[in-house]
Amino acid sequence: MNERRRMLVGGIAFVATCCYWWQRERRIRESLIASREWAANTAGEIDREGLRAAEAAAERLDARVEDLPQRIATLDEERRDLRREVSTARERWADALWHARFSRENDGGRSFDDGTVRTIEFERGELADARALAKRASDEAGVTLIAAHGDGSFAVAVGETTTDEFSATDIADDLADEVGGGAGGNERLAAGGGATGALSEGCQRIQDHLLQSDTFSSREAPASES
Repeated sequence: MNERRRMLVGGIAFVATCCYWWQRERRIRESLIASREWAANTAGEIDREGLRAAEAAAERLDARVEDLPQRIATLDEERRDLRREVSTARERWADALWHARFSRENDGGRSFDDGTVRTIEFERGELADARALAKRASDEAGVTLIAAHGDGSFAVAVGETTTDEFSATDIADDLADEVGGGAGGNERLAAGGGATGALSEGCQRIQDHLLQSDTFSSREAPASES
């Protein structure tokens, strides 16, 4: 019986990786805290509090205690599926937004995507939104700065044809120096957060600096997008 219960402890401990969404996630984490205390008992006796926690977790998940490991594994797979769906939806959103703002059809035949520097701002956007749009922007020429005011994050994308002159990581570091926080990534895509200064002004200063470079100085600078 002890071996069986130890197996259940391991299953409940797996709850730590099953960060389910919103209310369900919070309930699973509550069960995990109790299960860790249960698992810490190494004397060979399962304390009653831990057992009650397992029973409470089973009740919340509408399962029997002995079925907890399988139930947790199922929840984890559901969580992974949800994340994939959200990621796909965000990619489609970023592509649609890019076409809506920068397509030739929406500007009477003139494309904003002329290989210079562009800034896009989201009043309520967050890091995941900035990263998704930056990923889309990295397919285009030039440099794209993205400010997400919802959580003080930002992202930088550098088109493949522009990486000989600029690195997204270097630009993101410069932006972090302007507005605070930190950043990281690679030469094509970088992101950061924790901005304590004005993101709009910081992006504008970085954009102005880039436009003064030899790469962009002879081209017309596009207006910032909000």
